[in-house]
Amino acid sequence: MDSYERAVTRRELLRLGVSASVAAVWMPRLLWGESPERLLATPSTTAGPFYPVIRPVDHDSDLTHVAGRGNQAQGQVIHIAGRVLNQRGEPVVGSKVEIWQANTFGRYNHPSDRNPAPLDPDFQGYGVQLSDREGRFRFITIKPGPYPSDGERIRTPHIHFDVTGLTDRRVTQLFFAGEPLNAQDRILQGVPHNREGVVADLLPPPTGEDPKSRLIQWDIVLPRG
Repeated sequence: MDSYERAVTRRELLRLGVSASVAAVWMPRLLWGESPERLLATPSTTAGPFYPVIRPVDHDSDLTHVAGRGNQAQGQVIHIAGRVLNQRGEPVVGSKVEIWQANTFGRYNHPSDRNPAPLDPDFQGYGVQLSDREGRFRFITIKPGPYPSDGERIRTPHIHFDVTGLTDRRVTQLFFAGEPLNAQDRILQGVPHNREGVVADLLPPPTGEDPKSRLIQWDIVLPRG
Protein backbone atom coordinates (compact mmCIF):
# COMPACT_ATOMS: atom_id res chain seq x y z
CA MET A 1 0.00 0.00 0.00
CA ASP A 2 1.36 3.47 -0.87
CA SER A 3 1.81 5.84 2.05
CA TYR A 4 -0.85 8.26 0.78
CA GLU A 5 -3.43 5.46 0.66
CA ARG A 6 -2.87 4.34 4.24
CA ALA A 7 -5.80 3.77 6.57
CA VAL A 8 -6.53 6.52 9.07
CA THR A 9 -5.17 5.58 12.49
CA ARG A 10 -6.98 5.49 15.81
CA ARG A 11 -4.50 8.04 17.18
CA GLU A 12 -5.49 10.57 14.49
CA LEU A 13 -9.17 10.18 15.26
CA LEU A 14 -8.58 10.56 18.99
CA ARG A 15 -6.54 13.68 18.29
CA LEU A 16 -9.52 15.07 16.43
CA GLY A 17 -11.76 14.43 19.40
CA VAL A 18 -14.04 12.17 17.34
CA SER A 19 -16.00 9.82 19.59
CA ALA A 20 -16.89 6.19 18.96
CA SER A 21 -20.30 7.22 17.68
CA VAL A 22 -21.13 3.79 16.28
CA ALA A 23 -21.25 2.31 19.77
CA ALA A 24 -23.19 5.27 21.11
CA VAL A 25 -25.88 4.82 18.48
CA TRP A 26 -26.24 1.05 18.33
CA MET A 27 -25.40 -0.25 21.81
CA PRO A 28 -28.77 0.70 23.44
CA ARG A 29 -30.62 -1.14 20.69
CA LEU A 30 -28.45 -4.22 21.10
CA LEU A 31 -29.00 -4.25 24.85
CA TRP A 32 -32.76 -4.13 24.41
CA GLY A 33 -32.79 -6.66 21.60
CA GLU A 34 -34.05 -4.25 18.96
CA SER A 35 -33.05 -4.45 15.30
CA PRO A 36 -31.22 -1.34 14.07
CA GLU A 37 -33.01 0.69 11.45
CA ARG A 38 -31.67 0.63 7.92
CA LEU A 39 -29.57 3.71 7.14
CA LEU A 40 -30.36 5.90 4.17
CA ALA A 41 -27.77 5.66 1.40
CA THR A 42 -25.78 8.81 0.68
CA PRO A 43 -27.22 10.37 -2.51
CA SER A 44 -25.20 10.28 -5.70
CA THR A 45 -24.40 13.48 -7.60
CA THR A 46 -22.46 14.38 -10.72
CA ALA A 47 -18.68 14.16 -10.60
CA GLY A 48 -18.45 17.48 -12.41
CA PRO A 49 -15.84 18.41 -15.03
CA PHE A 50 -12.84 18.95 -12.73
CA TYR A 51 -11.74 15.50 -11.55
CA PRO A 52 -7.92 15.71 -11.81
CA VAL A 53 -6.54 14.92 -15.25
CA ILE A 54 -3.16 14.36 -13.64
CA ARG A 55 -3.08 13.71 -9.92
CA PRO A 56 -0.68 15.92 -7.97
CA VAL A 57 2.50 14.21 -6.80
CA ASP A 58 1.46 14.97 -3.22
CA HIS A 59 -2.06 13.66 -2.71
CA ASP A 60 -2.21 12.49 0.88
CA SER A 61 -4.99 13.30 3.37
CA ASP A 62 -3.67 16.80 4.25
CA LEU A 63 -4.62 19.19 1.44
CA THR A 64 -3.47 22.27 3.34
CA HIS A 65 0.23 21.62 2.73
CA VAL A 66 2.10 20.62 -0.42
CA ALA A 67 5.28 18.57 -0.02
CA GLY A 68 8.36 20.69 -0.56
CA ARG A 69 6.58 23.97 0.21
CA GLY A 70 6.62 25.66 3.59
CA ASN A 71 3.38 27.67 3.49
CA GLN A 72 -0.13 26.63 4.44
CA ALA A 73 -2.94 26.94 1.89
CA GLN A 74 -5.02 30.09 2.12
CA GLY A 75 -8.54 29.95 3.57
CA GLN A 76 -10.56 28.39 6.39
CA VAL A 77 -9.02 25.10 7.55
CA ILE A 78 -11.54 22.29 8.02
CA HIS A 79 -11.07 18.77 9.39
CA ILE A 80 -13.36 16.17 7.81
CA ALA A 81 -13.80 12.99 9.83
CA GLY A 82 -16.29 10.24 9.13
CA ARG A 83 -16.95 6.60 8.33
CA VAL A 84 -17.90 4.56 5.30
CA LEU A 85 -20.84 2.33 6.27
CA ASN A 86 -23.32 0.05 4.56
CA GLN A 87 -27.05 0.47 5.12
CA ARG A 88 -26.95 -1.99 8.01
CA GLY A 89 -24.60 0.40 9.80
CA GLU A 90 -21.58 -1.88 9.39
CA PRO A 91 -18.16 -0.37 8.56
CA VAL A 92 -16.84 -0.87 5.05
CA VAL A 93 -13.18 -1.64 5.61
CA GLY A 94 -10.58 -0.54 3.08
CA SER A 95 -12.85 1.76 1.09
CA LYS A 96 -10.98 4.11 -1.21
CA VAL A 97 -12.08 7.68 -0.44
CA GLU A 98 -11.04 10.38 -2.93
CA ILE A 99 -11.78 14.09 -2.62
CA TRP A 100 -11.15 17.02 -4.95
CA GLN A 101 -12.29 20.62 -4.75
CA ALA A 102 -11.82 24.29 -5.58
CA ASN A 103 -9.52 26.42 -3.46
CA THR A 104 -10.66 29.25 -1.18
CA PHE A 105 -10.99 31.54 -4.22
CA GLY A 106 -13.28 29.11 -6.08
CA ARG A 107 -10.63 27.89 -8.54
CA TYR A 108 -9.77 24.30 -9.44
CA ASN A 109 -6.25 23.35 -10.46
CA HIS A 110 -7.58 21.91 -13.71
CA PRO A 111 -6.95 22.89 -17.34
CA SER A 112 -10.69 23.10 -18.06
CA ASP A 113 -11.37 25.63 -15.29
CA ARG A 114 -11.62 29.06 -16.97
CA ASN A 115 -12.40 30.89 -13.75
CA PRO A 116 -10.08 33.95 -13.56
CA ALA A 117 -9.76 33.55 -9.79
CA PRO A 118 -6.18 32.87 -8.64
CA LEU A 119 -4.65 29.47 -8.06
CA ASP A 120 -3.10 28.75 -4.68
CA PRO A 121 0.27 27.02 -5.14
CA ASP A 122 0.14 25.83 -1.51
CA PHE A 123 -3.20 24.04 -1.89
CA GLN A 124 -3.11 20.36 -2.84
CA GLY A 125 -6.65 20.23 -4.28
CA TYR A 126 -6.95 16.41 -4.28
CA GLY A 127 -6.53 13.71 -1.64
CA VAL A 128 -7.05 9.97 -1.26
CA GLN A 129 -7.20 7.57 1.68
CA LEU A 130 -8.35 4.09 2.64
CA SER A 131 -10.87 3.67 5.46
CA ASP A 132 -9.62 1.76 8.50
CA ARG A 133 -11.00 -1.33 10.26
CA GLU A 134 -13.92 0.70 11.59
CA GLY A 135 -14.62 2.37 8.25
CA ARG A 136 -13.11 5.68 9.35
CA PHE A 137 -11.47 8.30 7.15
CA ARG A 138 -10.09 11.76 7.78
CA PHE A 139 -8.95 14.74 5.69
CA ILE A 140 -7.61 18.18 6.48
CA THR A 141 -8.50 20.72 3.82
CA ILE A 142 -9.72 24.24 3.09
CA LYS A 143 -13.32 25.34 2.83
CA PRO A 144 -13.77 25.96 -0.92
CA GLY A 145 -15.14 29.18 -2.34
CA PRO A 146 -18.13 29.50 -4.68
CA TYR A 147 -17.41 29.73 -8.39
CA PRO A 148 -19.17 30.58 -11.67
CA SER A 149 -20.69 27.72 -13.64
CA ASP A 150 -22.65 27.67 -16.91
CA GLY A 151 -22.09 31.35 -17.47
CA GLU A 152 -24.39 33.11 -15.01
CA ARG A 153 -24.89 30.44 -12.35
CA ILE A 154 -22.79 30.33 -9.20
CA ARG A 155 -22.02 26.99 -7.54
CA THR A 156 -22.30 26.95 -3.77
CA PRO A 157 -19.19 25.77 -1.86
CA HIS A 158 -18.83 21.98 -2.00
CA ILE A 159 -16.30 19.14 -1.94
CA HIS A 160 -16.39 16.21 -4.36
CA PHE A 161 -16.14 12.64 -3.06
CA ASP A 162 -15.61 9.39 -4.94
CA VAL A 163 -15.94 6.38 -2.63
CA THR A 164 -15.21 2.84 -3.78
CA GLY A 165 -16.21 0.11 -1.36
CA LEU A 166 -16.06 -3.68 -1.65
CA THR A 167 -19.23 -3.84 -3.76
CA ASP A 168 -20.47 -0.30 -4.40
CA ARG A 169 -19.07 2.95 -5.67
CA ARG A 170 -20.63 6.31 -4.88
CA VAL A 171 -19.76 9.69 -6.41
CA THR A 172 -21.23 12.55 -4.40
CA GLN A 173 -20.66 16.08 -3.11
CA LEU A 174 -20.47 17.44 0.43
CA PHE A 175 -22.22 20.78 1.05
CA PHE A 176 -22.03 23.16 4.00
CA ALA A 177 -25.10 23.91 6.10
CA GLY A 178 -26.22 27.53 6.18
CA GLU A 179 -24.61 28.62 2.91
CA PRO A 180 -26.80 31.30 1.22
CA LEU A 181 -26.10 29.82 -2.22
CA ASN A 182 -27.39 26.36 -1.24
CA ALA A 183 -30.97 27.33 -2.05
CA GLN A 184 -30.14 28.06 -5.68
CA ASP A 185 -27.49 25.42 -6.36
CA ARG A 186 -28.84 23.20 -9.12
CA ILE A 187 -26.85 20.12 -8.04
CA LEU A 188 -27.89 20.27 -4.40
CA GLN A 189 -31.49 21.17 -5.19
CA GLY A 190 -31.56 18.36 -7.76
CA VAL A 191 -31.00 15.69 -5.10
CA PRO A 192 -34.45 14.01 -4.95
CA HIS A 193 -34.13 12.01 -1.72
CA ASN A 194 -32.17 12.35 1.54
CA ARG A 195 -30.81 15.78 0.59
CA GLU A 196 -29.76 16.31 4.20
CA GLY A 197 -27.41 13.35 3.71
CA VAL A 198 -25.03 15.53 1.67
CA VAL A 199 -25.14 18.62 3.93
CA ALA A 200 -22.99 18.93 7.04
CA ASP A 201 -22.52 21.47 9.85
CA LEU A 202 -19.28 23.23 10.61
CA LEU A 203 -18.51 22.31 14.22
CA PRO A 204 -15.99 23.72 16.72
CA PRO A 205 -12.37 22.69 16.04
CA PRO A 206 -10.94 19.36 17.18
CA THR A 207 -9.09 19.27 20.48
CA GLY A 208 -5.63 20.75 20.20
CA GLU A 209 -6.13 22.20 16.72
CA ASP A 210 -6.11 25.82 15.61
CA PRO A 211 -9.15 27.47 17.25
CA LYS A 212 -9.94 29.13 13.94
CA SER A 213 -10.30 25.78 12.19
CA ARG A 214 -13.55 23.82 12.05
CA LEU A 215 -14.64 20.16 12.13
CA ILE A 216 -17.09 18.29 9.92
CA GLN A 217 -18.30 14.86 11.00
CA TRP A 218 -19.94 13.18 8.03
CA ASP A 219 -20.59 9.51 7.26
CA ILE A 220 -20.91 8.05 3.77
CA VAL A 221 -23.45 5.23 3.46
CA LEU A 222 -23.14 2.75 0.60
CA PRO A 223 -26.08 0.45 -0.18
CA ARG A 224 -24.21 -2.84 0.33
CA GLY A 225 -20.70 -1.73 1.13
